[in-house]
Amino acid sequence: MAITKLTGPLNGPAVIGQAMAHLMYRGPDALRALGGAEPKASQPVRLFTIGFDDITSDRFLDSAVPVGWRYLIVDGGPIAVADVKESASGGTAFSSLIRGPIAEGLSEAADLASKKYDNDSGNYEVRVLEIPSLYISTLWLHGTREVFFPFLAGGGVSRTAVREDPHFIQHVLQAARVKRRLR
Repeated sequence: MAITKLTGPLNGPAVIGQAMAHLMYRGPDALRALGGAEPKASQPVRLFTIGFDDITSDRFLDSAVPVGWRYLIVDGGPIAVADVKESASGGTAFSSLIRGPIAEGLSEAADLASKKYDNDSGNYEVRVLEIPSLYISTLWLHGTREVFFPFLAGGGVSRTAVREDPHFIQHVLQAARVKRRLR
């Protein structure tokens, strides 16, 4: 298989399970209302972020910093993403739960990447890259070459149509240039 999926933190599933048990029945948007049976967490994907000031050249990916792990929460379809963070001492803690377009987009991006690159001759590690200052989130296949499937791009109001973007680096640089001019 050309796509490598990492296992994530050893206690990540337990941390997500505890948070899910707590969130299943809380408030009007309880997760249980979205499907019936208990939702399940997918295999984790390493979560990276890049700061706006690091986007100065086409080498900005070198500045990507791992900030945690993202799990897709499914129940007959994507319903949320749950993030966990690791501390310097090795502990793992629940960080956030995000519902809606980000979960749907990540699910679509993962399906598309799998269909296109599972049998590719290259080797890739699955990552999620977020650039908060530009409202960009993408599934990132890091490896033989860099491959991107953006699922949230600019503005943050609605997600983008999920497809591979061979010009992702240039699109990010352009968005950063525009934002710098508006400052």
